[in-house]
Amino acid sequence: MNTQAVTVSTAVTTGWRYRYQFLLAVGASWLFYSMVPRLLNMSAENFGSMLSNSISLSSILILTALGLAITFGVMRVINMAHGDLLMLGAYTAFFFTNNRALPIVVRNIGNWFGAQWEIDFGFELGLYLAIPLSFLVVAFVGYLMEVLLIRHLYGRPLDTLLATWGVGMVLQQVVYHLFGPNLQPMSMPEHLQGGLRLGELTIPWFRFFVVGVTLLCLFLVYLWFYWTNLGLKVRAVVQNRPMASAMGISTRRVDAISFAFASGLAGVAGCIFAHLYNVNYGMGSEYVVDAFIVVILGGLGQIPGAIAGGMLIGTSNNIITKVYGIDEVIAKVIVLVMVVAFIMVRPSGLVKTRERSYD
Repeated sequence: MNTQAVTVSTAVTTGWRYRYQFLLAVGASWLFYSMVPRLLNMSAENFGSMLSNSISLSSILILTALGLAITFGVMRVINMAHGDLLMLGAYTAFFFTNNRALPIVVRNIGNWFGAQWEIDFGFELGLYLAIPLSFLVVAFVGYLMEVLLIRHLYGRPLDTLLATWGVGMVLQQVVYHLFGPNLQPMSMPEHLQGGLRLGELTIPWFRFFVVGVTLLCLFLVYLWFYWTNLGLKVRAVVQNRPMASAMGISTRRVDAISFAFASGLAGVAGCIFAHLYNVNYGMGSEYVVDAFIVVILGGLGQIPGAIAGGMLIGTSNNIITKVYGIDEVIAKVIVLVMVVAFIMVRPSGLVKTRERSYD
């Protein structure tokens, strides 16, 4: 009787999954065929704007989601402060590249003590130094988070969720009191201004730079995972944590370094973001939701899935906004509905987790 009930339940579930697959295929086909004529009728200027925005947004989402994929894949930790680490990377870039940043910090610290502290100098190190500095500063903050807080909450996912959310709020308030509530504009180097002209199509040089930085980060992640001794230990911990510990691998050290590295990637994404848009202390919460959607779509803990998901989400948002002329918020809702429908059909995401059997 129990076997028959399980068989019937499985058949019903499979039937509904096939229906969802059919509806998803019909919806995707309609969206594609309605989109093609609109794309062909777009002006070169609008097409270039859509292409460049898709490239930059996809790159930022890939870097942000890559860190989330690493922390969940290695440590099974959902870091709700990841978006605020991106914000911290943006303000680190602002601090080291804008000569107004240090005077703002000194003046605000003086206000804490009821004094008027003023200086007239600051850092102007440039974008190329700001990127590694953002990585190092945010990675150090991530390392402290893992050692002082997250390490003591393993196996308690709800507590970890709430604790990292609280850390994110603390980071926001620290930045708010150091730099103030005002939007902080950034300027990119002169040689990255302008763009590549292809007939009537113009693609800004900085968008190509963003893609180059993203590809470099992906290459470094690949080297770290597959060509270093530490990367071998990380993959051993991901595959079988108790066995890796029994073989003498310090899982605590692996967790701390992995979390710091993932946080540093968010810092790099924040540095790039800072040179594309204005910087504000609440900017992290705007992108962490998209990053979580990317990770879920790609497959939890799957780095290739995070890359593919970032490209799909970043491109879809801009295409729907530009092609159909609808509001950006509504475009995000449409993309979210599509992701939910896809997850109902394929719960594992784009990239399925591979598991080895030892029987």
